[in-house]
Amino acid sequence: MSVVPPQKLAQERVVSADAILGGQVDLRAYPHRHLVVTAKHAWGRSGFQPLMEAVEHLSHYGWELVNVTSVGDGHHLYAVMRRAA
Repeated sequence: MSVVPPQKLAQERVVSADAILGGQVDLRAYPHRHLVVTAKHAWGRSGFQPLMEAVEHLSHYGWELVNVTSVGDGHHLYAVMRRAA
């Protein structure tokens, strides 16, 4: 597993729940107030569990959940997070 480069994260504003849970992301220098966390359903595994674990993890560092949604066929889940002011 590799660390998500800060420049890529700042540009894309999207990070996977697995990267957050795997300690591959450092959000201390993240320059934006909003962030999208994504997870997808895998064969025999719901994406909700890792998505909500990542949301819970981020809540300990001042991030708030704004919304959860799925797009398209429902295999991709998104949690919109906001850093508390």
